[in-house]
Amino acid sequence: MDAEAFVLALLDALPKKEIRGRKRLQKLAFFAKAAGAPVETDFFLHDFGPYSPAIASATQFLTLLGDLKEQDVSMGRLNKFVKLYTLNQSVSISPRLTDEVRETLLILDSYSTIELEIASTLEFFRSKGYEWDKAVAATKQLKPAKSERNILARARQAIAQVGLDERRRTNQVSGP
Repeated sequence: MDAEAFVLALLDALPKKEIRGRKRLQKLAFFAKAAGAPVETDFFLHDFGPYSPAIASATQFLTLLGDLKEQDVSMGRLNKFVKLYTLNQSVSISPRLTDEVRETLLILDSYSTIELEIASTLEFFRSKGYEWDKAVAATKQLKPAKSERNILARARQAIAQVGLDERRRTNQVSGP
């Protein structure tokens, strides 16, 4: 699946057909791929965790086409503005994400963006072969202000809740 089809399928998988924030879109895309979405894009570690330039470009392109609506919305106590991406209801989605990936996204959508940022950073390090403790240490070093105990606990909960711990163990036993 190319990046444009993937971004459309990603938004389609969420109940409100919207994602609040570029950062959140990137983190949900990263986890969708980790859960098995067959997207042809790579992620690398960036300022706010895993990032894909292809996902960013696809989102801009789809907004230009009118397949996505982009607007600035106020968020939080500080009234910080973020981008709200909403799927145009007239767009046909093909292919759709699997039920397993859709379920992963529904679970993760209940977590805050900072929790997803830390969870995706941990999972990125783990995908590079880091054991859990080393992934936590690397994340704390990279993001000391955001790696508070409660955020790390919620990040670990998110990873476990969507079964990425179990999938990693299964893949290590069965091989590629």
